[in-house]
Amino acid sequence: MVALRASPRPVVRYDSAAMLGGENRVRRALTIVGVVAAFSVAFARHGQPAPVDRGRSGQADQSRETLVRVCSKCHPLERVTAQRRSRTQWEEAMTQMVTSRGAVISDEDFDTVLTYLVREYGRVNVNKAAADEIVEVLALPDKAAAAIVDYRREHGSFEDFDALAKVPGVDAAKLEQRRDAIVF
Repeated sequence: MVALRASPRPVVRYDSAAMLGGENRVRRALTIVGVVAAFSVAFARHGQPAPVDRGRSGQADQSRETLVRVCSKCHPLERVTAQRRSRTQWEEAMTQMVTSRGAVISDEDFDTVLTYLVREYGRVNVNKAAADEIVEVLALPDKAAAAIVDYRREHGSFEDFDALAKVPGVDAAKLEQRRDAIVF
């Protein structure tokens, strides 16, 4: 009786760095995956309303495309934009993606995405914010934002939306459009 011995199977080893064209590409891919995953975990709430078009559609479209390119490879855009954040909170979240999660994003794309997120999904505390922050998040004219800051200095903090809407020189209808972005 002859014993049949199975021929040994060749061991196939995959070098992902070589397959993807180099170690830097692998790092970049893993970084992007990490950034997107972190956004997914950080922003679990769904159903954020679509951003309000404020007459900057060309710029907003390009900025949105950058956001989609950078963040949506690993999770839906709705996960990133599910919660409103202040400029500082958006910047911290994005910085964490880069420093802790290994995200690779150019400085230009970082600034573009950050500005877009603040403008379209930002949140501002009208009792603490400077006029430029109010302009950026609420899309108010500089003069109206300055009126809010001046009124706050003279009369103290705003108690609620109705008090804010009564500030002379501020269009209450514009405030209403961005009501969900206002914090007291």
